[in-house]
Amino acid sequence: MKSVYIRELRHYTKNELSNLFSEIDSNQLTVFIRKLRAYGILKSVKGDSGNLDLTDLVSLDELLLDGIDDNNTSYYIFNYVGVIYIDGYLLCCYPKYLFAYDYIEDKTKCRQLLKQVLKVLHRYNTSSQSVQLYSMDNQSSFVSRLSMIVALLDDYFQNGLYFNTQNIHELNGDGEINWNRTINFTHPLWQEGDPYYFNFWTRRNTIDDKSFIQRIHECLLTVCSRELEEISLLELLDINGVYLTEFSLNDLGTRDYLLYRITNELNTEFNSRKQYVLKLMGALLKDSSAMSEEDSIDLFGTTSFNLVWEAVCADVFDNKLTTPLSDLPLLSTVKIPPNKLGVKPRTLKDLIDRPMWTSIDDAVAFSDTLKPDLISVERNENVCSFVILDAKYYTMRIGSNKVEGQPGVGDVTKQYLYQLAYKDFIELNEIQEVKNCFLMPTEKDEIVSVGNVQMEMLGKVGLEKIQVRKLPASRMFDYYLQRRKIPTSVLNL
Repeated sequence: MKSVYIRELRHYTKNELSNLFSEIDSNQLTVFIRKLRAYGILKSVKGDSGNLDLTDLVSLDELLLDGIDDNNTSYYIFNYVGVIYIDGYLLCCYPKYLFAYDYIEDKTKCRQLLKQVLKVLHRYNTSSQSVQLYSMDNQSSFVSRLSMIVALLDDYFQNGLYFNTQNIHELNGDGEINWNRTINFTHPLWQEGDPYYFNFWTRRNTIDDKSFIQRIHECLLTVCSRELEEISLLELLDINGVYLTEFSLNDLGTRDYLLYRITNELNTEFNSRKQYVLKLMGALLKDSSAMSEEDSIDLFGTTSFNLVWEAVCADVFDNKLTTPLSDLPLLSTVKIPPNKLGVKPRTLKDLIDRPMWTSIDDAVAFSDTLKPDLISVERNENVCSFVILDAKYYTMRIGSNKVEGQPGVGDVTKQYLYQLAYKDFIELNEIQEVKNCFLMPTEKDEIVSVGNVQMEMLGKVGLEKIQVRKLPASRMFDYYLQRRKIPTSVLNL
C-alpha cells in the first residue's frame, strides 16, 4: 500500500496525478478520477483557471468540467481534508495553507501535522456531528466504515466493553437488604409488638461477562483493529489496536443472525450509551466489506474544513454568542436594549434585529438574520472589550497594489454590520473597546498581523475597520484539543 500526499485545493495536472499514482496505467487513473469525482472529493476545472485563486474555484460553476479532459489541458483539485483509502492507495489530504510541503520529498513533518488535523476532525465530529448508524430499513446509502470504526474504538477506550447486569436475590447475602422481599417472604420474631428479622433477602447486581452481545463487541473491536493495521492507519490516526479474542464473527453465526440478536437487544435496552454501541455494531455488520478489499473506498475527513476552522476559533477564543447576557463579564449589571419583537433577549445572538417583511395588507413575517461566527467579551480591570471575530478559511496574500485570496465584499460589509447590530448594546453598557477582526490559518509558528480592510463610507458612521490576523493553525489545534482558552489580547488588535 502506498501513501500519497495531496494538498487541499491545489491544482494538479493529469501528468502530475500520473506521477503521484505511478503504479496504475492511464485507463485505471481515469477510473480512479471518476470514482473520486462521484464522492465530491475531486473536481476538474478548465485549464484557463490556473491563475485564479483556488479558494474561489469550487464556487465558479462555469469553470467546472463534467467529464475528464484527455488532452491534459485541465486541472484537478481535491476538495477534501483527511484520509481516503481507495484501490490500495492511502490519500493523505492536508489543508491548503500548508504550502511548504508541496514539493518536499520527506513528508515526516507533514504527516505529523496531518495526525494533529485528524485528531481535530475526530473531536469536531464527536461534538457536532453524528455517525450515520444502522437502521432497520434496507435503504442503502454510503456510510463511512472508517468513521464508524474510529467511533467504536473511541467508545471502547472511554467506556470499556458492552456488558449486561443481572439482579440477583440471595438469602443473607452480601448485597443491599431488600426490605420489601424480606417482609413479604420471611417470618419475624415478635417481641413487645416489634418485629425482629434474623434472615434477610439481599439484592446485588452482577455483570454478565459471558453475554452474546459482548462477544460480538469483542470480535468487532478485534476485526476493526486489524483492518486499520492492514492499511497502516493505526499510527496515523494515533489509535491503539484492540485485540481481545481469537474468535471470528463467523464463529458466532451468520451476519443475519448477529444482526437479529443486536436488533432484539436494541428492543429491550434503553440506556443511551448501550443503544449507541449496538447501533454502531449493527452498522459495521451491515457493511460487511473490509476496507482492504479491492475497489473499496473509505473516508475520514471533510469537504468543509472551513466549518472545522470556525469551530476551533470559536472554542479557543471562548465564544460568548450563546452565553446568557447576565453572565457576560461587564463592568456593571447588564443593560438590555428594548427588543422590537417584544421578546426579551437572552443572549448576544438574540440582540440582532431580524428582517421584518410586511405585505400590502399589513401581514408581518420575520426571517433569519445575521449570524456572527464568534464574539469575545473580556474584562481587564476597569476596561471591557467587545471583539467581533470571523474565522475565514482563506489563504490571503497582500502585495504591492494587489491582494489575492481575500474575503469578498459581502464578508467585509457583514463584518461591519455585526458591529452596527450591537451598537446600542455596546453604548448602553459603556463598553470602552470594540474591535473587528478576520482570523485565517497559517503554517507559521507565530501570529501574523496582515493588515486591515476598511470601507470609508462605513467608517464615517463610527464603525471600526476590520483587522486581519493569520493564526498558527498548529497551535490553535493544540489549544482546541487541550480545551484551552486564550484571550483576544494575543491578537494585538
